Order: sequence, then structure tokens, then C-alpha cells
Amino acid sequence: MSIIYCVSELKRPRRTQSERTRASREKILQAALEFFSRDGFRGAKLSEIAQAAGLTEPGLLHHFPSKNHLLMQVLDERDRVNQKRINDILSQEGSHVLDSLHALVKHNATVPGLVQLFTVLVAESLVPEHPAREFFVQRYQRTRSNLVEAIAKAQKAGEIRQDISAEVLGVLLFAVMDGLQVQWLLQPEQIDMPAAFGLFLELVRAK
Repeated sequence: MSIIYCVSELKRPRRTQSERTRASREKILQAALEFFSRDGFRGAKLSEIAQAAGLTEPGLLHHFPSKNHLLMQVLDERDRVNQKRINDILSQEGSHVLDSLHALVKHNATVPGLVQLFTVLVAESLVPEHPAREFFVQRYQRTRSNLVEAIAKAQKAGEIRQDISAEVLGVLLFAVMDGLQVQWLLQPEQIDMPAAFGLFLELVRAK
């Protein structure tokens, strides 16, 4: 009597403890990203995040000991994913930095969940006691400083207008990007975020 084994009947190798831990953490981070994006840090509930990740709240706290800790891990993970893209932008010479910023805005238009997470948490962090306040203060200072340096080089090369200081242009570029994101999140069908940012960049380039 022959026995036919189906692929589904074959015993799958058991995952190691580290693999199971990593998978659980990834599920938690993904669920937390969605809840923080929708409800903000204050409104998100650990019990609901745990349930969405297929865990109990104590199970979640085994991986992330507090809500504050979970928030910072979500922010660190988002920055880790985006860091190469940001580094590529800031390493550009001349006015190519503007082209890279435009490419970043185009990319952001494809990931509304991440944009919403950033926008909601930045707004919440304006409150001094918010756990992410220092994270965003340092993030803006660091990226703005690097952007100003790139703009200054492009100004010396005559590729970006020189009648406005590099420091002011750096502030304006971030202000326009952030402001467009808010309007786009509220009315995505009416606001063409990449097109509007592209028009602003033409005002920044040297004529």
C-alpha cells in the first residue's frame, strides 16, 4: 500500500525562539504604527494594539515594557527605514538636493499611513511633556542643519537663489513640506502634493 504525502502534510521546521520573538515584535510595531497614526499617542490603547498583534497586553509588555518605549521604537523603526533615503538627499551636490527632496515628496504621497503617523505625532509633541518631543526637536535640528549645508554649497555654485539665506531656505523647505502634508492628508483628492512642492522648488532655484 503506497502512501502519498502532500506538501501541506510535511512537518515544517519549528522556528527558533529568536525568530518567534522577532516576528512578535514586528507585528506589535506594525499594529502600533497604525494605532498611533490614527489615534495619536494619547488616544492609542495598549490593549487594542496587543489584540491587533495577536497578543495579550502582558504579552506586548514582555517585548516593550511601556507605551513610551513602544512609541520610541516605532519612531526609530520609521527613521531606520527612511535613513538611507534622507542620506541620499543630503549627499547630493548643487541643486540636485532639490530634485531629491521632490523625489521624497513623491514617495511620501505613496505612503499616507507613515505621513499621517509623522504629522500626528509631531503635532502632539508640541506639548512639553510628550515623550517624543525631544526626538522631534533633535530630528528637525539635525536634518535642517544638514540641509542648510547642502543649500549653501548650491548657492555658491549659483544653482540656488542667493538673495535668501541658506538657513531661511532650509526652514521654508521643511515648512512647505510639512504644511502640504497636512492639507494633503485632509483632502488627498484635491491636493496634488508633489506638483505643488515642485512649483515651490522653482521659486528656490537660481534663474
